[in-house]
Amino acid sequence: MDLPDALYSAYALTSNDLINYSAQGILLALDGYIDEYMPNFKKVLEEHPEVKAAVTAPDGHIYSLPFVKYDGLTGKIPENMFINKVWLDNLGLEAPKTIEDLETVLTAFKEKDVNGNGDPNDEIPMTFKFLGSQRDLGGLFGMFGYADNLYSGQHHFVVDDGKVIFVPATEGYHNACRYLYDHFFSKGLIDLEGFTMDKATYNAQNQGEVANIGVFHAWNIFDLGQVHMDEYQPLAPMLGPDGTTSWGYVSSSGIEALGLVITHACQNPEYLLMWADQMFDYEIAMQMEYGMVGLNLVDNGDGTYSYAATPEGMTYDEFLFGNTYPDSCLALFDDFYATMLPFPDSAKAKDKINNELYLPVATTIYYPTLLFSEEDNDRISLIGTDIISYAESKRASWLAYGGVDEEWDEYIKRLNDMGLEEYTKIYQDTYDVAFAQ
Repeated sequence: MDLPDALYSAYALTSNDLINYSAQGILLALDGYIDEYMPNFKKVLEEHPEVKAAVTAPDGHIYSLPFVKYDGLTGKIPENMFINKVWLDNLGLEAPKTIEDLETVLTAFKEKDVNGNGDPNDEIPMTFKFLGSQRDLGGLFGMFGYADNLYSGQHHFVVDDGKVIFVPATEGYHNACRYLYDHFFSKGLIDLEGFTMDKATYNAQNQGEVANIGVFHAWNIFDLGQVHMDEYQPLAPMLGPDGTTSWGYVSSSGIEALGLVITHACQNPEYLLMWADQMFDYEIAMQMEYGMVGLNLVDNGDGTYSYAATPEGMTYDEFLFGNTYPDSCLALFDDFYATMLPFPDSAKAKDKINNELYLPVATTIYYPTLLFSEEDNDRISLIGTDIISYAESKRASWLAYGGVDEEWDEYIKRLNDMGLEEYTKIYQDTYDVAFAQ
């Protein structure tokens, strides 16, 4: 087999590829070189145990250099909610603080010609995209127990004080499905089109002459376009029926385990790793990700940098990506953005929302980015695919049509028959090994 010396990109291989190829001896273990040749990366591993956990394979070796980019809290709390403040003002209402308030507000959005165009039937009280990560309703489940995790491929697993939990098998999830159907879906307060919309369709909503969306779920306020963006304000997580709430937090957000891997065909891996180690120096990493100083970035002369103006006739992305190596192996942490280069404006806005509204109740910790053994990957593929498909199909059915109480016991029995205990144990054991290092 003809092999290159290395593969370079956060998405050149999947985590399954990495485990399989390392087991076959195709990929080189890098940990024996780190102490001698990679002082910058060694410091990253020492100061950030979550990075070390993400890149360490189940056999205890490191086969890849990661792509790490901490944008404050922007990625750690991916899902936000936004509400039409103009509609609230038109009705003399305040932003809802409880789930009961939310029902009252959405009912008013549905029944009134709140956008003032003469048509009382074109308002959509709340929209969402089923299973669409930050566009889904997963956060609302936190009003009943745990927020539901749809982030980073670790669907539905959360960690509570070291214990791995499959959210769709919890009683809080049961209660949430009942309540959301009884009080929202059955009354037409949440758009049923959310079950079938793709991302492009979801983001294309709300582009008419007047706004037609009351509440939406998204990464940022402009996800539904900028036409009516100024009409919306962030909506804080609301209290559930028992007066509590929780929102999802991604402890390993911004970490991709694969940025660079080296094959056994490389004759001098130490030289390649010395080169790669420079990308874990902030000044080099900054230019890899945000462009060259003197072109994309301005040196302020005091150890800080700012963004150069985008040339006329170009978009920011065109200007940026013509001069960068995005998603390569590098590491930029919160202190970099605090001391050297400020967040982009869009990241600042999301970070502010997360800090002020979401972080105080972000008590549901989503399962982190980890590597599984070859055997565990095989079992996950074999039993996990069916478990996830079944659980997600039942969620759609219960939210849209009801029936969770009548079907719950049989649902739990079937999950257990499909291997939920073994499936959860794989995630638990992998978590325990990773964070015992």
